[in-house]
Amino acid sequence: MTDNHTSVNVRLLRYNAAFFAFFVAGVHLLHPSLGVPRLVEHVQLGTLYDPRPLAFTVSSLAILAGIAVVYLEIAKRRVYALGIGLMLVYLLGYVAWHTVLEHGGFWPHIEAHGHADMGVLETVIDHMLDDYRDLVSKLSETILLALLVVLYEVDR
Repeated sequence: MTDNHTSVNVRLLRYNAAFFAFFVAGVHLLHPSLGVPRLVEHVQLGTLYDPRPLAFTVSSLAILAGIAVVYLEIAKRRVYALGIGLMLVYLLGYVAWHTVLEHGGFWPHIEAHGHADMGVLETVIDHMLDDYRDLVSKLSETILLALLVVLYEVDR
C-alpha cells in the first residue's frame, strides 16, 4: 500500500467522520425536547429541572469544536479519543436512562417508570423502534464511534 493510497483512505475516513459528527451534533442540538429548543424554554422559565437539554447542547457544541480542531490538524488523536468517549456516553447513557435509571425516576419531580417485564436489549430496541429519532441517533453515533476508533489507530 502506498503512502498516497493510505492518505486518501484517511482523508475519506475523516470526511465520513465529519459528516456523521455534524449529523450527530445536529440531532442533539436540534432535538425538540432535549436540545436547544427545550434549553431555551428552561432559561425562559428560570429553571433547569432536567439537565439533559444543557448536556445535549454543550456536547453538540463540543462535537462541532472537535471537527474544527481536527480540520486545523491540532491534537487529532486527542479529539478522536474524546469523541470516542462522548459516543460511548451517548450510547451507554441511552441504555442506562431507559433501564437502570428508570427514565430519570431518581429526580424528585419525575415518576419512575421502568420496564421490569422486559430485558435490557428488548427495552432498548423497543424504545428505538418507538421513536425514529432515537433509532437514527443511535445508529449514527455507532457509526461515528467506529470511524473514530479507526481514525484513532490510523491517523497519526
